[in-house]
Amino acid sequence: MEKKEFVEIIEELSKNYTVKSFLPEKADFIFMLESPHIQELKHNIPVAGSSGATMSKNLFGEQYNKPLGLLVKKNMEIGFERKTLNKIGLFNVSEIPLQRKAYKDKALEERYHDFFDNLEKVRSTNHKINYESSELNELQQVLLDRFKGRLAMLLDRKCTIVPCGRFAQKFFRLANLHGVEWTVIHDVPHPSYNSWSQEKYRAKIQELKDAFYSEI
Repeated sequence: MEKKEFVEIIEELSKNYTVKSFLPEKADFIFMLESPHIQELKHNIPVAGSSGATMSKNLFGEQYNKPLGLLVKKNMEIGFERKTLNKIGLFNVSEIPLQRKAYKDKALEERYHDFFDNLEKVRSTNHKINYESSELNELQQVLLDRFKGRLAMLLDRKCTIVPCGRFAQKFFRLANLHGVEWTVIHDVPHPSYNSWSQEKYRAKIQELKDAFYSEI
């Protein structure tokens, strides 16, 4: 597969499987994550599943068990009434799912079988910048170009950016964009598997919370 074909497939999938980033004007604390999955497609908002629930619980307390994506979506619908939610932006590196099972369409999976294989290889090898396979290098570049174009729209915004997990961190590094008024919090784990509640990440999550609440 060549770069042009990757672009065409992503454009085709984007027609029905896109979840846009959530970046209201007031958002100045932006969580950057990998890609949408099943719950995100269902609710049309990033981090609408278990990872989002972990984020809410750690940011706001154990009593908040609703996914962060659903909290900010509801806050938008009622007119941005909560200061703590007003500042939040949610930004996925990829606006379409990177895992084939999110599509729930056997015919689609068969049609784009090789594409999904390549997509999941790029998704799961975050320690690699360059691949032996030219196909994987081409696909990674297509994903990077699309991400970089959207990230560039934030260059003039004063904000804190939090790349969560190795995939987001890798692509943020590769994009090599630096807003003059950006603050970046590095090395924050992806919130999947309740990782934000694990002891080994306690200091990093506390650093994240201190930064989040310092500007409210």
